[in-house]
Amino acid sequence: MSMAPIHFTDMQRLMDRAYQRRQALNIKAWRTDGHVVEYRGWYVHHQHWRGGYVRLRNPVNRELRLVPEIFIFEINGKRVYL
Repeated sequence: MSMAPIHFTDMQRLMDRAYQRRQALNIKAWRTDGHVVEYRGWYVHHQHWRGGYVRLRNPVNRELRLVPEIFIFEINGKRVYL
């Protein structure tokens, strides 16, 4: 049984709340080559709404990844639609 899908703007709000509250997220996103990348328990390090990117931080080794928001198709088990 899957959770109800959420709209893209709701995903942005959820990431903004996670950033403000320092909460970990589980995100699945596509790479530019079409492969799927899963970020389990990563934190939002910085969010740039106008640029359309979110910077994620790995809590284990503090590695940073810049992910285009449009490539995110699942967040915390919820499908994202446009």
